Amino acid sequence: MTDQNGTRSHIRGPFLVPFAALGMVVLIFGGIVGISSLQMRKDLRGKVIQRYADIWGPISKFHVDQGVADDLLGILDFEDTIIFSIMSAQEVEGALGVQVFDGEGRFLAGVPVEIDGSDLSPDSVERMQNASPWGVFWPRGSDEDSESTRQPEIELNVPILSSDGARVDYMARYFMDGYQVRDELSIIDKNLTRQASLAFAGGTLLVSAVFLWSFWRLRRANKEVAERAVRLAKANAELAMVAKTSAIGAVASHLIHGLKNPLAGIREHLSSEGRNLEEDDWADAKRATGRMQAMINEVVDVLKNEDIDEMETLSGEEIVLYLKNKFEPKAREKELDFGVRSEAGVELSARDANIAKLILSNLLDNAIDAVSKGGEVETRIESQEARIVFTIIDTGPGFSEAARSHLFAPVQSSKAAGAGIGLAISQQLARHLGAELELTRSSSSGSEIKLIVPVAQGWQVAN
Repeated sequence: MTDQNGTRSHIRGPFLVPFAALGMVVLIFGGIVGISSLQMRKDLRGKVIQRYADIWGPISKFHVDQGVADDLLGILDFEDTIIFSIMSAQEVEGALGVQVFDGEGRFLAGVPVEIDGSDLSPDSVERMQNASPWGVFWPRGSDEDSESTRQPEIELNVPILSSDGARVDYMARYFMDGYQVRDELSIIDKNLTRQASLAFAGGTLLVSAVFLWSFWRLRRANKEVAERAVRLAKANAELAMVAKTSAIGAVASHLIHGLKNPLAGIREHLSSEGRNLEEDDWADAKRATGRMQAMINEVVDVLKNEDIDEMETLSGEEIVLYLKNKFEPKAREKELDFGVRSEAGVELSARDANIAKLILSNLLDNAIDAVSKGGEVETRIESQEARIVFTIIDTGPGFSEAARSHLFAPVQSSKAAGAGIGLAISQQLARHLGAELELTRSSSSGSEIKLIVPVAQGWQVAN
């Protein structure tokens, strides 16, 4: 039951992610639509109210001009003429009250009698000096101290300019019935709400369709990438197996090549059924058997530790010790000057080092067999930039021109020239390491062969 619940949760998880992300996108989109709608509502309401204020600008000027031209009002002071002219707007249908202020915002007069007689606020005085009318809508009336519900009002503020239009001498404030304005604003709010809802619904559908389609495409692409990754991993595993098989084949070839001569000698001794064999012959057979056993053990160690040796390292000094123990006895028999030396600090992975030892064994076998009595064979281990270089130098007769043309190909073995299947096997092993095996010098005075391994293939030069 636990496994089933876990599986259901694992299946639901990927499907909840797109819907959660889509919800966040829709929420953000809704916020943008809402904010935009509120800003548009504010702008439209301001334009509607401003329209009424702009209408009452010419009306106020008409009343003032008419009052100044009236013979009866002409006998009054100019200020009284202005006041009576403006207050005549009280007779307009829908008018609720009128206030008159001078150019500095002081209250001069107003109707009806109970109307507020306070002076203008500093903000209103500053705005009045701009000489542009403005309006304010009061949904529940302008009397904020009234406890009863008031009818909606619209307050219209109209500056009255001097006769030359250079300054503001007076200001008229009209309080008008606000029902018509309220109905207009209500219609605007309804239209905006409907349009915002349609925009939100349409946008949500479009965003959802695009988002879910994109997520479906992304899941499909991820699935294809995952399938390709599986195929690539399988191909890499197959290539690794091919490479490992190739290395095992090369190592096995090395073993067969190394066992050929000792087996031939033992067979020759055994073919005589022990007749006419001297003590030296039995010693040769014993040494050949020991060589075969040592070679088999060496190859078995390489194959057995193929994976474990990835975590181990061998130093250049350990390689030197191995080569000396293996080849100094053979070099002494031929009275050769045999030497192996390594640059300090060289370290390499044990896996690659074991394969490299097989390559060096083939090369040194050929070199020692090719050099005449009293000759020299030297092995050097050095670091050069990002590479480890193994160099084998001998004073043998060198390779013939024919041997050099097929140096690393399987040919008829000729120990006098030092060429044969051993070099072909060594080249195959070198390729498995990503290394290079090349003949850098060959003449009648000797040969030089180098095994060059890049550090990137697992070799390191210790500091």
